[in-house]
Amino acid sequence: MSKKNVASDAGTGTTSEDTTDETGVVDIGITVDVSGDDSSIDGDADDAIELEFDEGAEDESAEAAEAAHELETAPDSALEPAEREALETVDIDTDAVAEKEYSYRLLLDEGVDESVADALRRRFSLSWSFESDGDLERRSSEVRGLGDAEREWIAVSGDEDWQAFEYDHTEPISVGRERPTERPYPEPTPVTAVAGVGPDDADALAEAGVRSAERLATVDAMTVARLLDLNVLHVRTWRHNARELLK
Repeated sequence: MSKKNVASDAGTGTTSEDTTDETGVVDIGITVDVSGDDSSIDGDADDAIELEFDEGAEDESAEAAEAAHELETAPDSALEPAEREALETVDIDTDAVAEKEYSYRLLLDEGVDESVADALRRRFSLSWSFESDGDLERRSSEVRGLGDAEREWIAVSGDEDWQAFEYDHTEPISVGRERPTERPYPEPTPVTAVAGVGPDDADALAEAGVRSAERLATVDAMTVARLLDLNVLHVRTWRHNARELLK
């Protein structure tokens, strides 16, 4: 405590009530000095902590962020060794292929093998060709496995009219067939041509499904006789005569 702020009363043994604005008096009779020491404050200010930045650590963080950005922007699939060798053989920059500066047709024109060019086209989603006129028509003639209708659709898709509901299309080719000069099989022989079978007998046999001499030659005589209530000997005779007729 400062001597000028606190004065002791020697006679009474109590502290003096004569204090400055920088002191506080507590009811229990103890005077507390709350004034700050300027020298101690200045000393504390001199001892303040200074923050230092490590420039090396900052550079490492920047390099790590740049590397992560390169990984994000890199192609999804790297080139295979055989593909890289095939491109270098014909002096094609591999980065240019990854940046889609080459089309499928351009790779083939530069001498890249068809299988390698096809794999690169699928991996990097390369354009079929940078040419627009006639490209779809040429592609339609080169793609294997297309039917005539599919090939025609690709061909007409080369201009802006491909979305129209109607377009000029090739008429279907009709193949003419000559009618045969004669029947491919002989006409059935009438059952009345069989000896012993009259018109009434033919009508009766027709009820049993026998309408030709060919059918009569193969019937079961017992079954036909039972169905038509005929004499079995008559039916057997007709069957025999039908077989003789067809020889």
